[in-house]
Amino acid sequence: MKGKDGREMKIKVNENIAVGVKITQTMVSPAGTAYGTIDYMYEGVCIHSATTGAIRGEPNPIAMLDRSYTWTEPHYQDIPNPDPKPEGTTAKISAGSYGGRPAWWEEKAQTHRQAIIEAVAQIIKD
Repeated sequence: MKGKDGREMKIKVNENIAVGVKITQTMVSPAGTAYGTIDYMYEGVCIHSATTGAIRGEPNPIAMLDRSYTWTEPHYQDIPNPDPKPEGTTAKISAGSYGGRPAWWEEKAQTHRQAIIEAVAQIIKD
């Protein structure tokens, strides 16, 4: 995303991390709402993407930082020494068939800000 002076816009994720932003409109509905992808760039490399729902106008990459997203983490049971299903946890755990394989799975959630912080922590600087 470019600022008014034509330079790439950077936003602060926390006191130690600033990232560039690239916004791509992926689709426009007949009703005029648009779907977009916000790519957060660190040293020129995309380290995290966030997708918007149907919105009017431009996506807000700063507001998106504190929105949560969810994903499912499967633990397949048809392998040697499978992960045991946890008991007594507050996490949302389901069991049955996942992708046609016996499994239990956990639904996880975090903010885009936390995902960016974790991604930057994995970068090795020489």
